[in-house]
Order: sequence, then C-alpha cells, then structure tokens
Amino acid sequence: MVGMLRTLVAMLFCGIAFAVQPPVLIIALDGFRWDFAEREHTINLLDLKRGGASVETLVPSFPSTTFPNFHSMATGMEPSHHDLVAMMFHDREKRRSFSYMKNSSEGEWYGGTPFWLLAEASGIKTATYFWPGTDANIQGKSPTYFKKYDGRVTNEERIAQVLAWFRLPESERPGLVVVYFSDVDSAGHKTGPDSAETRAAIQKVDAAVGELVKGVRKIRKDTNILVLSDHGQIAVASRLDLSARANFTGCLAANEAPMTMLYCDEPERVRAELLKSSPEVEVWRRAETPEYLHYRDNPRIGDLIVVPKTPSIVFIVPPGDADAQPVPDLKGMHGYDPRRYRAMAGILIGSGPAFRRGAVTPAAKTIDVFALVCRLMGLSMPPGVDAEIRRVAPLLK
Repeated sequence: MVGMLRTLVAMLFCGIAFAVQPPVLIIALDGFRWDFAEREHTINLLDLKRGGASVETLVPSFPSTTFPNFHSMATGMEPSHHDLVAMMFHDREKRRSFSYMKNSSEGEWYGGTPFWLLAEASGIKTATYFWPGTDANIQGKSPTYFKKYDGRVTNEERIAQVLAWFRLPESERPGLVVVYFSDVDSAGHKTGPDSAETRAAIQKVDAAVGELVKGVRKIRKDTNILVLSDHGQIAVASRLDLSARANFTGCLAANEAPMTMLYCDEPERVRAELLKSSPEVEVWRRAETPEYLHYRDNPRIGDLIVVPKTPSIVFIVPPGDADAQPVPDLKGMHGYDPRRYRAMAGILIGSGPAFRRGAVTPAAKTIDVFALVCRLMGLSMPPGVDAEIRRVAPLLK
C-alpha cells in the first residue's frame, strides 16, 4: 500500500511538472542566410536576438540543401546517417529514386527518429505546419496535428493555425509547435540573394515572425521560441550542362542543381572522361569525398559526385534516364560546401525563459538543433546521433 501511494504521488508530481513545462515554438525560415537579418535591418528578428540568445552561423550539413538539413535538425544525424542524402537520389536496393517533388511523403525514405516522434512517445502532443518529413508517417507515426505541404497556403493562414493550436484546451494543446516559411528561399532561387525581391521576402518573413511571437506570447508568455534556417544562399556563377561531355550510357543521374550524383555501370571510365573534358568541376568518388563533409558511408550516395568549382548549377541527362531532367536557370542557389562558402550558413535564435539574454556563440551545426530541442523538451537523446549539446549549451541558462 505504501509503495502504491508513493507511486501515485510521483505520478501526480510528474503530471503537474509536465503541465507547467513551457511549450516550444519552432519557426523555420527556409534559405534565410546568416547575415540577412542585419543586412536588411529586420525589426523583429533583431529584437529577438537582442532579448535572447543566438548563434552567429548555423552551419549546414553537406549537401547544404533543404530536405537533408531539415531532417538533420529533426534527428541530430548527418545526411549519410539518416539516409536522406540529397533532394534527389537513387536507391539501388529499392530500384527506385527519391525526389522531393514526387515522393517525399513516403516515410520509408527517412531514417533516424525525429524530435516530434520522441516528444509524442513521451506523452507530449506535437503540431507541425510543413516541416519537411512531418507528413511522411515516419516509422508509421505522425505528429498529433500536421499539415500536408501546400505552397499556396498563405503566411497569414499558417500564423492563424499556430495560434489556434496554442489556444486549444490544455488536454489537447501541443507542447511543441513547428511552422515553416519558404518565401526567402523561393525568391533567392528566382532572382538571387541580393535582389529587391529577396529583400522584400526577408521583410515579409520578419513580419510573420513578429506577428507569431506577439500572438503566442499573449497566450503563453513563457513559450520558448526557436527561429532557425536550414541553409543560406549565394549568387549563381553559371549553368553547366555536362550531358555531352562524356559517354553516360549505363548511368543514372540525380541532378541536385548544386551537384550531380551519378550511379554508373562503369564509374571509373565516366570519371576519367569527365575530368578530361570538364575543368569546371570536381568529380569525387564516394569513398574519397572530403572527410569533413561526412558524406561517404551510405550506398544512396552516388558512385560519383560531380561538384562545380564555382557556385554554379550543374546537371547531366544520361541517355535512357527518364528521371534525369535539365535544371532551370536559377539566379541563387545553395547546396555547396559550407566550409568553403560561408554564405551557406543559416541562423539560430532562441528566446524565452530557457535562454540566456544576450548570449552569442560563434557557430553550431544544423545537427545540434536536435540536441537543443531535446534539452528544451526534457527529452533524452537516443544513442547514435551526431548532435552535440556542447555547441549550443552556452545559449541556455
């Protein structure tokens, strides 16, 4: 009887602690470069930085593209470890190809355990508005509330839904809410990172951030808020169609735009031909990619990785490869080596009771977002992740 009473008291205590745990709101800004807030004198983002904590540069994993890095933030794993190695890739075992435009809602492509599943397993309801992968039923499970991606949905609709989630009765209210905005990334691709259109998009998402923060704080003043981005962007130098530079018979190509991965019957022959004909690119064997990129140990990575020597668009259309398509003439891009191009880095700002006011740390990695979210939610990180709390711990009280 005494043991049962102690157990009941402990359960009641934990329930009370859980009820008063501050909620977490994650605001994800696709393509928001590390210096955009200061460059454009954004009112709301700079106000959050002054009143909270921030990282000077959030360094993406390679390739510095959207789906790999959002899933790295979600799982704490490098792309070669969570299996989503690119926006486009081929899986020989499945005899199928992944494309973010076609089958990204299929959970079988995603490895690792995202933070929303960890939270749900701990009894915390989650709600997500367009974070990549949240509509994919990963491991056969989904957030309590989620939206399937639809780029036509306005920022105002997204904000209204987030506030509605925060207003739910306590028994239904999510403890973790995620919302995603793509305006800056879209404008950067079409017109370049320095265009008037991109500058306007920066101000547009800053206004959305301001409205969200104001609205959420009216409902729950103690909310811990994270504003982050997956990568930055850089102006495109050229567009390289290498389709006629070598004999690509027997190859499949995954045209990522900032790189092309080739899956070939004769990779060494193709590599030799490309190196001879195409001085504008490097042609890495999978096993010989730069070690610091952590981009070797996954069979979904191509036999060859074709990388331009300047920030350019590159693509190859092999004969008979129905999935390989030319890449359009984009003005801004990302996906390049983040060590070589600082413009690939994004932002990370924390505001709320968990954060040290005015704290700034020089750099963290996108994988470390997972460690930070786990700490904010009181979740234990599973074994085998690449994230390290030490790079973001200085932001916390």
